[in-house]
Amino acid sequence: MSSSLTASNLALIFAALDTNGDNRLTAADFTLRADQFCAALAPDPDSPHHQAIRQGFADWWEHLRTVADIDHDDSVSSTEYLTAATNGAGRSADGHAEVVLRLAAPLFDATDTDADGSISLQEYVRFYTAMDLDGKIGELAFTRLDNDGDGRLNRQEFLEGVHAILTSENPSDPGTWMLGRT
Repeated sequence: MSSSLTASNLALIFAALDTNGDNRLTAADFTLRADQFCAALAPDPDSPHHQAIRQGFADWWEHLRTVADIDHDDSVSSTEYLTAATNGAGRSADGHAEVVLRLAAPLFDATDTDADGSISLQEYVRFYTAMDLDGKIGELAFTRLDNDGDGRLNRQEFLEGVHAILTSENPSDPGTWMLGRT
């Protein structure tokens, strides 16, 4: 499975979540990523976006801790993550996509800073820099995700992209490019 497109994309997600590069995910990694997204996209701690992002990251960590932390050390290794997120932990592959998609919805809303129901290229690049990723990757991903070519990502395009990066083996699927290529 390690040579599959899905596994490659999941490895990129793992690396983006692993804030200290120790090849293990912990609650602290998810808290730090939530802090970064909130600082960039929803700085008011009383805002619904801020609270939803924090809850989404907490739910994602709890899901991984429950289904992927096989050795019960309160951390998830890259092997544990890839196994759980693909299908090695039974129900967790579907559960992983579901929990990430629940987080993706408030991230979309917070990224849509002008609340027009879509994300512009500028808003999307801001989303990427909140993840400590190169804005050029965001530009490439935006172009591929903009299925109708209107220069904006609607909620469906964004959520389909998130789902694809988690599940698709089709290299022409726009979502498989969300984090660039390995």
